[in-house]
Amino acid sequence: MVVDDERQIHASLRLRLAGGYELEASLDARDALEKIRRQRFDLCLADIHLPRMDGLTFIDEAKEIDPDLGFVVLSAFDSAENLRRAIPLNIFEFIAKPLPDKAVFEDRIPGWVDRTRQRRRDRMLAQTADQIAADRDTARLEREVELIASETARDVLRQSASLLTTVHAHLAAATTFLAGRARGDSGAQHLLRGLEQARIAAEAAMTTTEVFFDSAYANRDASPALPGEGIRQAVDIALRFSRTGGQNKTVDFHPPENNLPIRGLSGIDFLLMMIPALCAAIDTAPPDSTIGVHCDTIQRLDSATRESPPRREVLWVNRKHASGGQPALLIRIRTAGSPLAGTEFEEWLAGLHEPLARVPARGLVQGIQRCHGLLGVHVLPHAERFGFTLVLPT
Repeated sequence: MVVDDERQIHASLRLRLAGGYELEASLDARDALEKIRRQRFDLCLADIHLPRMDGLTFIDEAKEIDPDLGFVVLSAFDSAENLRRAIPLNIFEFIAKPLPDKAVFEDRIPGWVDRTRQRRRDRMLAQTADQIAADRDTARLEREVELIASETARDVLRQSASLLTTVHAHLAAATTFLAGRARGDSGAQHLLRGLEQARIAAEAAMTTTEVFFDSAYANRDASPALPGEGIRQAVDIALRFSRTGGQNKTVDFHPPENNLPIRGLSGIDFLLMMIPALCAAIDTAPPDSTIGVHCDTIQRLDSATRESPPRREVLWVNRKHASGGQPALLIRIRTAGSPLAGTEFEEWLAGLHEPLARVPARGLVQGIQRCHGLLGVHVLPHAERFGFTLVLPT
């Protein structure tokens, strides 16, 4: 791209460069900015004195659109002030007008083009690395959930296996005792057959349970999303996942009085939704502080957006698709940390907010959408403290 208000410069550059390069000409900085929005260039040659916008301001705005694009300044006015303004822009070179000979100009263009392309490759590698890191953190979080679900299921089955062993022993004893007294008594024989069938069923259940402990831990998606147990488990995982070592952060959890399941979510879905919210709150909370988690029931889900705190403090997610008239559970997560700006919260949901980059929000967003609930976050400039509000249909 060539940005210059002198048509003879465009004609000269076309004669000198058109054999090796595809050139795009602009006589005006505003026109050039629009072209950069629509098209990717390998190099931009720009004059300083342009109509409506000087060349250095143009370069500054162009870098907002395409941070990797390289610039060479063509100017007859190479002043100290221009050089000072150009330093933070990382301009490749100042080339004085009239254009110098081939060795000073044309022969250097391939190197400038390669620098732009290398910048693009480096950025792509960095973005790939960031995505790999985000996927790693998500996998780690999901592995923690898998672990707690597996451990819980195994504990329940282990208790069931113990009870089955006791039941089997009682049935075996009763069968043996009754066998010697059932001769000639048709009623006792009928009871004996029933006890024997029960003993066989208990023995089969014991065998099935034993097989379970040598395999996977059962259907993880079948468990209901019970908020009391689910939040306790999510707090335990979030404290392990967050970097709280030596910072003396605690979570004060007030469970709901009515532990109704959340509609539209399994127990695993609920954990994957709650853990990112709790991790973000824990990471944002200052040392030696307490994160409060309080649960209340409300008659209508949409009433949460009309109650305190004032609307201007809270940015709501999924409001358009929420189950408005449904009874709901209101979960408030509060810390003494500083609230996010609205743009920072949106960046976190998209995985782009660096301070919370380790805490992927994907499970939180998917859970809210899946159950048709609401997610509210306290945002600057009106909010004073960091906080989430989850409103989930029951």
